[in-house]
Amino acid sequence: MVTGLYARRMLRSLRCDRGAAIIPLSWSRSVGSIRSGAYTPLTEEDCTRLGMQNVPTKKHPMKVIVPDACKRFCRRDEIESQVLSKAIPGKLFVKVSPQIAIAGPELLFIDAVATLPLHRALLLGMELCGTYSLRQSFPSGERPVYGIEPATTVDNISKAIKYLSGSRFRGAGRAKDVLPLLMEGSASPMESVLALMLRLPIRRGGLGLGIPQLNPVIPIDDSYRRFTSMESFRPDIYFERIPIDLEYESEEFHPDLGDLDMLDAESRAAILKKSQSDKQRMRLIQSVGIRVFQVTYEDFKTDEAFDRFIEQLLKQIEDLTGSSMNARLKKLGEKTAVQRRSILLASMLKNREA
Repeated sequence: MVTGLYARRMLRSLRCDRGAAIIPLSWSRSVGSIRSGAYTPLTEEDCTRLGMQNVPTKKHPMKVIVPDACKRFCRRDEIESQVLSKAIPGKLFVKVSPQIAIAGPELLFIDAVATLPLHRALLLGMELCGTYSLRQSFPSGERPVYGIEPATTVDNISKAIKYLSGSRFRGAGRAKDVLPLLMEGSASPMESVLALMLRLPIRRGGLGLGIPQLNPVIPIDDSYRRFTSMESFRPDIYFERIPIDLEYESEEFHPDLGDLDMLDAESRAAILKKSQSDKQRMRLIQSVGIRVFQVTYEDFKTDEAFDRFIEQLLKQIEDLTGSSMNARLKKLGEKTAVQRRSILLASMLKNREA
């Protein structure tokens, strides 16, 4: 059973290319429990297929789970084997061919916690629990796929961690500690980055503002129905206790007017329609008493720009809550906090392919 980088790539293909000739994500059709004697060694052809672009290397070895030590692979530079004798429920696997299964989203998150920096593991988890998927070659110029069903939920990951407790599965122990930082419902990679910067504690490079809701469904009270025919709305990143909604304005869906001339008529019409819909949605959000604070990629480009964003956001929160943000702003301005925030933000904005 394949896990790690190659399994992440295949799972992304499953989510992005819904027309692919492989078994789709479905627990009802997943492979059965892996036990001793049920494991089939991978061929070079299998490795190439799973890697999509290249075969395993010493730098990027293929990670597989085997039922006992005697089934470890000899090619240590290309394949890393992890022994797990305890049977794992089939629902934690995704079957991609009659003889090959990859780790499902829950196992991939647990493995990522063990092998990747914390923020990258959380970004992967938010992608798996979100409504978008990066492509396997991201960021090659191809856009992520949006508007798809989440691959898993925080609750499902929690159940997987509990099942694996005591099994010595790599990452299960640490994943239990990290899980409270994971958020579901993100609709884009940049929403995930922004939400993590807001959520993570200051000692980890974030702003420590608490846990926001990502794209929650908020019913519209009858007294506001005269403004719209909608029965509910979805703010991007919502802090209910404040209340404030941070709306990330993607350049992909909110380009400059000059850029629209370069698009075909259908794409131009779709973008203009979404732009108009977003404006109406934001007016509605404000009309029910929620402050809308717009964020763009320009706010992330430099440390100075992000610091301005922080000051402006804290001023908005101060206005809404009546509580002074001076102490928090001072803490965020300490040298160590500034350095950690700069490193974290720069790392999250670069290649997130793995």
